[in-house]
Amino acid sequence: MASELQTKREAMVARALSLVGCGYVYGATGWICTPGRAQFTREVASAAGFSLPSGTSSQWRTAGAWKEKGTIGQLPDEPGIFLFTMTGSTMTHAGFSIGGGKEIDARGHAYGVVRRRIADTSFTHWARLAIEEDAAADAPNVPLMLPQRRTLRRGLSGEDVRALQLQLEGLGYEIGSSGADGVFGRATRAAVIRFQRDQALAADGVVGAMTWAALALT
Repeated sequence: MASELQTKREAMVARALSLVGCGYVYGATGWICTPGRAQFTREVASAAGFSLPSGTSSQWRTAGAWKEKGTIGQLPDEPGIFLFTMTGSTMTHAGFSIGGGKEIDARGHAYGVVRRRIADTSFTHWARLAIEEDAAADAPNVPLMLPQRRTLRRGLSGEDVRALQLQLEGLGYEIGSSGADGVFGRATRAAVIRFQRDQALAADGVVGAMTWAALALT
């Protein structure tokens, strides 16, 4: 029954959200959650039953892939739209709009898959898939599978701490004068506590499963 299915738009958004916090699979970083960059948008499109090629420029140029295209200044503020960065005549990066002025993209080894305000990105173009976005997806509802992350607390360091700091900063939380340095210090703990209070979570400054989930859905 259609009521038991997500729309294609919802399926793409759910898939993109489920990848937030995952790492960039290429290279020797040990991340296993998701492929990066153009492969990220390819994965998102597949949730709607649509196959995009590898390569950001190839995706943009694929005949018949897109129903509508435009420049970022005319971007509709709605979920389900693919975003592209043009450098010269080449598309060099891609992401996915989730509405509310926010997007998700795979930024590379140092960041993994992140959610950001579109205004803080370098995207220059957008495109809408040549699908009926509000038609039922071909598969049952896909639950939001959040990646397993280690619990972070003051004194720890690493790329996951850096990713946390970048996400908090992107959400408007001050992380201190050192910026996203990958060290979970006093300022990062204070930012986590403010975020937890805003989300009605236990404000203990420890980033466990509930805080990771709230970050993925904010």
